[in-house]
Amino acid sequence: MQLNAFHFNGLPTTVVHSVEAMELNLNGESYEVASVGGLRYHLPKISDKRFAEVWLYSDSGWPAICALINGGAAWLMFLRGDGDSGFSTRNPNFAGPKDAVIEYFLSNGQRDEYPAEWDITTAEALRALEYFMEKEEMAPWLHWHEEHP
Repeated sequence: MQLNAFHFNGLPTTVVHSVEAMELNLNGESYEVASVGGLRYHLPKISDKRFAEVWLYSDSGWPAICALINGGAAWLMFLRGDGDSGFSTRNPNFAGPKDAVIEYFLSNGQRDEYPAEWDITTAEALRALEYFMEKEEMAPWLHWHEEHP
């Protein structure tokens, strides 16, 4: 719930806005968050471990964003709905070997590898999660690639 105070016809007035909570799933543990501040409260838990799987779902379940984290490296996936191939981040400044990969571990223990050229920094990923919390959109400063089934 968000309160906004202002004056109407010279009288103090308060308007209550309903803020939709989102579900944060952090390494398999679910939390309800209703603000960027609430999200920031949980984000330090990511630095407790080298690997993290983070999902943030809008109140209706879609759209959703996922961040896979390996220390300072991260990769994001944005899904518009169930069955969507979605979008994933790319690093246009990557200058390493084309076959380089970064490993990630999901909360169920599964090990995945993704091309290193898809890597963004963990700081960028956390900023993108905060943007999603506010706008339910992909962070416009990142490079996104539309996946195809």
